[in-house]
Amino acid sequence: MASTSSSAETRAALAASARILIGEDQQDVQDALHILLKGAGYAAESASTPDAILSKLESGKYDLLLMDLNYRRDTTSGSEGLEILGILRNMPAPPPVIVMTAWGSIELAVQAMHMGARDFIQKPWDNNHLLHLAEKHISAHRDETLRKFKQDHELAEAQAVQKRLMPATLPKISGIDIAGQCQPAGAVAGDYFDVLQLGDNLGICIADVIGKGLPAALMMSNLQAAVKVTAADWVKPSELCKRVNALACRNGAVDKFISFFYAVYEPATRNLMYTNAGHNPPMVIRSNGECLRLDTPDVVLGQISDWQYQDAHFQLEPGDKLVLYTDGMNEAGEQDGNEFGEERLSAFFQQRPAARASELLPEVFAAITEHCHNNFADDATCLILSVD
Repeated sequence: MASTSSSAETRAALAASARILIGEDQQDVQDALHILLKGAGYAAESASTPDAILSKLESGKYDLLLMDLNYRRDTTSGSEGLEILGILRNMPAPPPVIVMTAWGSIELAVQAMHMGARDFIQKPWDNNHLLHLAEKHISAHRDETLRKFKQDHELAEAQAVQKRLMPATLPKISGIDIAGQCQPAGAVAGDYFDVLQLGDNLGICIADVIGKGLPAALMMSNLQAAVKVTAADWVKPSELCKRVNALACRNGAVDKFISFFYAVYEPATRNLMYTNAGHNPPMVIRSNGECLRLDTPDVVLGQISDWQYQDAHFQLEPGDKLVLYTDGMNEAGEQDGNEFGEERLSAFFQQRPAARASELLPEVFAAITEHCHNNFADDATCLILSVD
């Protein structure tokens, strides 16, 4: 008895806080639905034309749209109602829709459901069945809305954390110019870059988690923390990769791995010691336009726990530019069958031999953004160091 009473109270509370929009052109049907819904505790409003329905939905918040498929233009095919459903699919957060028609058929019901309707009821209707459907879909819609709110809140928190972990400013050292940027494809990124002050030297890194969205961002946040802690010991790039790789293998998912490049740059000698763990080989653009690549035969992080990473050395010269990037840069536009490409990316820098890092960074992002029409399918990150 207590359970029945509690269920009735829940239904009453749901109805009391819910607004239903009735889309119906016949006054007698509107009146009957108003009486039924008001008796169940719902607040109901009516709209008698497709334009009026859309206008009310744009200006007000409703928990359910109970809508006839046929109006004065066409009273048999349901085409006007289907047109409304098509428009609703492009509206932000539309209410659930139950469609009604006196000329219903299974085919029309299926078509309406494919267009986004949650349910289908024929006239004349059974009052109890209609009220059951209203309660069911209003409740489900509110649960979905709450879930989305929580997900959006968690995503916003993750975005804020990641923003704090990305370098707000980069070290300023005489004789070099450094600029970096990450362009997430979504709210959070699976890319990472950093420039760490190591006494008189710099630790330079870039990484890309295979995957996108929140899981990739969380994995990247763990990498960021591990790199900063390990780099503080002033270890060689190979040793840093070894330690971070062991951590990634312990904590990462089997199907997730990270491409990673880490280097220690010594401004006094212009020597660059680096390890490339399966990342896009960074480019060195020489003052004469020659493009060289920095690579080592090492694997990505998070796959082989006991891999022995190797160090390599490169001597930078005045006028050189070191360009680190993720594949979101060169693959931009791939979904249209016309990616920006490695050759176009290297040519961009080769054609600007005198430009410094702080000039090149906004220019290369502008070129890629224009190329892919600002539709980045993957996170795009670039870090440039130019030697004066």
